Amino acid sequence: MLVDGRAEGTVPGFSLAAGGLELPANFRGDPQQHPDSDTVLLFTAGGPVLTYHGEDLRFWSVQWPGDLLTIPRGTPYVVDVLSGHLGSTGYVVRSTGSLLDDNLARPDLDDRAAAMARTARENWEEWAPAPGRCTVVPFTSVAPVVTPQGHRIRPLVDGEPGGTTPGMRLSVGGLDVPGAFLAHPHHHPGTDVLVLPTECPAEGALTLHGQQLEHDAVQHSGDLLPIPAGREFAHTVQNLSLTEPIGRVYEFRSGPTVLCDNPRLPALLPIAERRGRAALERRHGVDAVAEHLRAANPRSRDPFPNRGAVLTTTPDAGRES
Repeated sequence: MLVDGRAEGTVPGFSLAAGGLELPANFRGDPQQHPDSDTVLLFTAGGPVLTYHGEDLRFWSVQWPGDLLTIPRGTPYVVDVLSGHLGSTGYVVRSTGSLLDDNLARPDLDDRAAAMARTARENWEEWAPAPGRCTVVPFTSVAPVVTPQGHRIRPLVDGEPGGTTPGMRLSVGGLDVPGAFLAHPHHHPGTDVLVLPTECPAEGALTLHGQQLEHDAVQHSGDLLPIPAGREFAHTVQNLSLTEPIGRVYEFRSGPTVLCDNPRLPALLPIAERRGRAALERRHGVDAVAEHLRAANPRSRDPFPNRGAVLTTTPDAGRES
């Protein structure tokens, strides 16, 4: 259990729960369901994972590393890792404060799960998945949009009526963050946010946070960063690599969509620029940072009239600046 919102948990009061999954080859879980919480599974390494779901487990899905699988509240399901492949590792995120809450075992489905596994393991490559109420969402299957904070985000899991997964109480966005990118400072008044980069440069991603962005946290691939709702948890992110993008970032939220609840905080931008620039210079040197950003802004005679400014490097982000 990585993120737990119970009073004695890792993030007291947080409205999402997250755990790390390490499933060996030939693993098959017990049938279960969560009557009042939605679930998202994400596997990041290993072979394909089969999931049987629905009232009689007659629906099934194939999930590859990087894909999200949504399991709406009240849906029975069984996770099955193929015996002929490596085991799988990844994450489970739920719309509840703890993974220990809202778990209903379904032993009445044990025989059905075993029968599904016997058949599906032999024929899964020839069968077309039957999605039922669950949805597999590959990262690249949804086009990105530009948010107020300057990110290009893919609304992978969106519970709004016109979204990819109508009715889900949690949402997931997919980000790719260019080298040296700095997001506009912002906060989320009504939603808790859980950030997970899975393809991160060696330098990592710097999140500045706090009332005046006075705190910082550096994430590397596989690290989870919970950001509670509210103005006191204002934040921005700086890619600490000058050239290498953060290839995949999954942003889980406690609301049905990632496309709202993102007000910018312009008064914090000078602080973000100063602290972000300083972090880049500590890692790469003053001259390297200046040269890189000068090359990214060739039309400017002096791209840094105010020492300490950090400029974003993508055209979309630049229009937001």
